[in-house]
Parts: sequence; C-alpha cells; structure tokens
Amino acid sequence: MRCFAVLVFIIFCFCLNITYAKGLFEYERIDFFNKGGLHNETKQTASNDTPEIVIDEWAEPIVSSSGRISIYLPPKEVRSFLDNPDPKNAKAYLEWNSRRIKKFLAAQEALKKETKEIETMNELKSQPSLTAENKTKANYLFYFMRKECLYCAKETPVIEDIYLNHPEIKIKAFARGYSDQELSRFKFPVMQDNGMSRILKLTSYPFIVISNKKQERYRLPGFIEKEKILELFE
Repeated sequence: MRCFAVLVFIIFCFCLNITYAKGLFEYERIDFFNKGGLHNETKQTASNDTPEIVIDEWAEPIVSSSGRISIYLPPKEVRSFLDNPDPKNAKAYLEWNSRRIKKFLAAQEALKKETKEIETMNELKSQPSLTAENKTKANYLFYFMRKECLYCAKETPVIEDIYLNHPEIKIKAFARGYSDQELSRFKFPVMQDNGMSRILKLTSYPFIVISNKKQERYRLPGFIEKEKILELFE
C-alpha cells in the first residue's frame, strides 16, 4: 500500500512538471529581433478570383504568357456595319477603312523610298570612281541637277551633248525635284537623287564630279562649259 502511494505521488509530480513547462514555453518561437516581441506568422491565401471571359460573336479572349486575360474586339465601325448593314453604318465603315488604307499607303511610300535609297547606295558602292581608286581606268562624269535651277537648265544640254558625242565618257546623272516620268525624257541616264548628293556633301547645283583614266578627280560646282569639261578627260 505504501508503494502504491509513492507511485501515485511520483506520477502527480511528473504531470505537474509538464503543466508548468507548457505554461512557460507555450510559444514555439520567440523572435528577439522583432520590436513586437513575438513573431506572428500570417498565412496568405491565394485569390481564386479569375478575370471574366466574355465570349460572344465578336469577343476573342487572349491569354498572355503571364496568364493575364484580355478581350479583343473588332472596331466599332466593323461590328456595327456587319450587325446592321444600313447606309449610315456603311458610310462609317467606309470612312474607317479609308483612314486605314491611307496609313497603309503612307507606310508603303516610306518603304518604297527606303528601298530606292538602298538601291542607290548599292549602286554608289559599285562605282569605283566615287568610293575607291579607279582601277578600271575609265572616264566617269557624274552630274547632279535640281528642278527649277536656272544654271541646271543651262548645264543639262551640255551634258546631253557630251553623252551623244563622246561615248568614251560614262555619264550618270542624279536629279532632285523631278518625277520619274520627267526623268525618262532626258537623253542621258538619270535617276532620282535618293541621298547621293548628301553622301558626297554637295551644297549647290549644278554639280559635276569627274574621274578620268589618269585617276584624277575633280569636283566642279556651278555651270561649266563643255570645253572645260572635255579638257579634264584629256
């Protein structure tokens, strides 16, 4: 009986110690570097809200790589005209389409201009008399002219005369302000000056660049008489 009482006393003391320890260390973590004393962990719950996907005859959901959903709709003029093709909506649609076509045409002109400039640059690189030493030992004359230039109007017949009567001189002309149709009327080869004069840093018109068989080069601004030009090729 005495042993049983001792055993009960031991069990009571053991339970008492557990209760005291639990009261003392009831928090699993004490953060001594937190101004608040104890660190309370917060649980973040992911939002289950997703954007509403609108699906009808016109809407098209588009999902980006990040998962963001956006809705594409054709322009109002297009939707209104196709839903209700009356004269009023047809006019609005035509006006919208005209604005769109004008933008396409402007972009096409920009591409056309850029293409011509690239072609001119390639042609310039292929001319040894302007970009490198003239190893072919040929006579070159490059003529730069501008529309409504009085001295150009006087110089142009001179260039035509040289082209027709002196085939040993290779002539290439570059023009500004002329249409393609106007350029086709000249008797010597001529093309649009799409940056060629800028590359050569020309500041006046007319302007003649000469490279002869002796590999001599001349830059002649203003009107130059035929005899003076021919002397440079002798």
